[in-house]
Amino acid sequence: MKSHMQKSKQLIWTPLQRKVFLLVVSLFTLVFTLTLVSIYQAAYNQAEREFVTRLNVGKNVFMNEIVIAKQHLDSSVETIAKDWALRSAIGQGEDTESIKSVLFNHGKRIDADIALVLDKSFMLIAQYGGEDLTVGQFLAQDLNDKQQNKAWIAMVGSEPFIMSAEPIKAPATIGWLLMGKRLNLAFLNRVKNLISLDINLLVVGDNQNSLLLSTQQNNESVQRELQQITGQFVAQGATIDMHVMGTQDWAVLPFSIFNNQKQYFIVLLQDSISGWLKTRNAFMLELLPFFIVGVLLALLGSFFIARSITRPVGRLLQAAKLVAGGSYTEQINISEKSELGELAREFSNMQSAVMEREQKIKDQAEEIRQTNTIKYQVEIAQKEQQLAASATEAKSRFLANVSHEIRTPLNSIIGYSEILSDKNASEVDKTKATLAVHNGGQYLLNIVNDVLDLSKIEAGKIQLDTADICLIGLLQEVSAYMYGFAKEKHLDFNLKLNFPLPYKFKSDPTRLKQILLNLCNNAIKFTHQGQVDLHVHWDTFRQRFIFVVSDTGPGMSDEQQLRLFTAFSQGNQSISRKYGGTGLGLYISKQLTEILGGHIKVTSQEGQGSQFAVYMPYVAAANKQVMINQSQADAVLSQRTEPTLEIPHLTGHILCADDNEDNRQLVAYLVAKTGAKLSLVEDGQQALDMAANTDFDLVLMDMQMPEMDGLQATTLLKQRNFQAPIIMLTANVDLNSKNRMLAAGITAHFPKPIDSKRFYLMLSKYLGNDQDFETNFGAGNGNVPIADKPNTTPEFAQLIENYRLSFKDKQVVIKEAIEQKNWAQVGSLMHKLKGSAGSYGFQELSDLAILVEQYINSGKSHEAKEILNSLQQRMQQLYNETKPQDTQPV
Repeated sequence: MKSHMQKSKQLIWTPLQRKVFLLVVSLFTLVFTLTLVSIYQAAYNQAEREFVTRLNVGKNVFMNEIVIAKQHLDSSVETIAKDWALRSAIGQGEDTESIKSVLFNHGKRIDADIALVLDKSFMLIAQYGGEDLTVGQFLAQDLNDKQQNKAWIAMVGSEPFIMSAEPIKAPATIGWLLMGKRLNLAFLNRVKNLISLDINLLVVGDNQNSLLLSTQQNNESVQRELQQITGQFVAQGATIDMHVMGTQDWAVLPFSIFNNQKQYFIVLLQDSISGWLKTRNAFMLELLPFFIVGVLLALLGSFFIARSITRPVGRLLQAAKLVAGGSYTEQINISEKSELGELAREFSNMQSAVMEREQKIKDQAEEIRQTNTIKYQVEIAQKEQQLAASATEAKSRFLANVSHEIRTPLNSIIGYSEILSDKNASEVDKTKATLAVHNGGQYLLNIVNDVLDLSKIEAGKIQLDTADICLIGLLQEVSAYMYGFAKEKHLDFNLKLNFPLPYKFKSDPTRLKQILLNLCNNAIKFTHQGQVDLHVHWDTFRQRFIFVVSDTGPGMSDEQQLRLFTAFSQGNQSISRKYGGTGLGLYISKQLTEILGGHIKVTSQEGQGSQFAVYMPYVAAANKQVMINQSQADAVLSQRTEPTLEIPHLTGHILCADDNEDNRQLVAYLVAKTGAKLSLVEDGQQALDMAANTDFDLVLMDMQMPEMDGLQATTLLKQRNFQAPIIMLTANVDLNSKNRMLAAGITAHFPKPIDSKRFYLMLSKYLGNDQDFETNFGAGNGNVPIADKPNTTPEFAQLIENYRLSFKDKQVVIKEAIEQKNWAQVGSLMHKLKGSAGSYGFQELSDLAILVEQYINSGKSHEAKEILNSLQQRMQQLYNETKPQDTQPV
């Protein structure tokens, strides 16, 4: 214990000591600072009063000098007006030169700059000085009998004059004598020497605010501020006292020396602020040593005060720490007979009580800990069970919906595929069957796209492809698609445009169209009679679009609206059974809208229909024109042309590099119809070798190939200064792949499955008719629609049969890769299959291959196996429908 107490004596700067020390120092410093600030303010006020007094003295001196100058002039004019020679010349009507001679003599004697003689009608008789100025009538209008009792300053031309007037009597008034002296810089400098202040003379009148004279060479900004101060002085009725200028280190005092209600002659005395602050600064420098000494004394006193207060507290604190550490036997020795000594004794009594209660607390804490542990474990187990049950239910519901939605079109596809393989079926039935298979595949593609979009949304990997969009064109595409769907249900679908609307704007056309199609499709699906309307508004104030989809359907309850935008949800289970669907459409639409920067609002009442409002931000395109009526919108639609299905007649030599035999056969079939020459190779190295020895006009390059892929081949071709266009013909349509292709140097990207209509348009661009590839093919857009009508020519039908026969070999390769667990090879096979199957019209196989590739890339091999089983079964089914002995190779 003794060692602890000795250690406590050595503790000088404890936290409490620091706080007390800082508190006392702060108080002392605050007192000194407040005192210094008070002295500073007093010194400032005193210096300011002295400065104002100096300006006022200058004002009085200036006014006194003006009065003296006026009195001298008045006395001289009064004497001259009584001169016999002048009166005799005026009274006898002598000539003007005689009178002017008299004026000249008197003017020279009194140093007058101007002198005028007016008759009783105030008409000019003679004038000395300022002959080039017309001044007589101007000055005469202010003459009166009290003229000598006030200062009279007038502008003669552009100069100020001190004027005096006196009637000429003989003995009656026969005229008036006016004489004046210029107010010039000599006069102002003389007064400046008396008052040691700069003087500025300004005149303010109708549309006039001019600086006439100044003893200081001020710059333009100071002159403008002087004019502003003068204008304020006159406007406020001469109530401005000293004014500190903002542009320079100046202070001015304005005052009026004369006004005639038309013109105000204002004097501004000007002096530097720094001059009158020198006294204050010198005074503060004298106070600074006293302040520093006071602060040092405060520090020293604070140290001793803090030490005397905190040493006993430090000992008590040290003892408390020992008790907190479990040592209850330490004693505190504080000799002070004060509150601290009493506190030490009570602390010793507390030690004994703490020792007794500590054990009780430990026992109770152990009981509580055990109870809480059991309770927590039970709650965790219950929550885990609930989460597992919810996840299982959601997964089961989703799988049930998706499997139902997939089986329905698959049944149709399988049934109609049997018709295609039936030799007895008519051409009409086969055409219908082909269209049905195509529509079923398209429906499956929509489901796959929804699932893939959901996966991307949940992973935060949705990539936007922003471009300039023709608003009317996009709405027309939505309307055209929905119109046919509505007619099937005997409903009216109306597109209602609320003008004005912009011609174009920036957004992701694919995603925006997907949102509107989802909402319109949903409205038509749930509406049995009446109509569905798509209203379009442009809120120019908030810079946004408002797309409103309204229907006359059954409406929704509040409870259904709460679940509306939840994944896998369709209001209730009966809706799912009655109308079908995966329950993803509205959820995906809401997520895509938010990704595009907007939001969706729904309004609905049971029995009164529903309204879905999409608020989408407006981003201006390069074309900022605005449509104001329907005729302008119709004109835009009339200018839009759709690509034709005509096969172009082309010349040129095409090189196609693709490791997939099926794709090479399809390209060969399509190119052969154009008349162009075609060379086929299986990888990038072969393409390089052939391009080195042959001139090609166009290269079609697959992206993923053995030996050397398309990216490496394109890079090497560009390094060899290869000039022909290189089109990347691949199923890779994600933004990252497109960027890699562009970096390699491709000319454009064409997505698989191959759409023959778009394929021919692409060939026409580079070998024949020059069309807009970006517009017609959607080179920047991976979601390429399938042609409106499948190719049903005999030649293409034979290609399809040959492709179907290849399913057996493909299954063997896929099976071997699965058995070897070579998922990289499986992914490569699926990548090839998704492009070739779609190109030959087997869209369901392409969709399944896309799912498998997605699962493999995500590391979900178990899910990939399940889809692969379905894929292989479907391939076997399609293979069994063929009769190899009846087929002939192309």
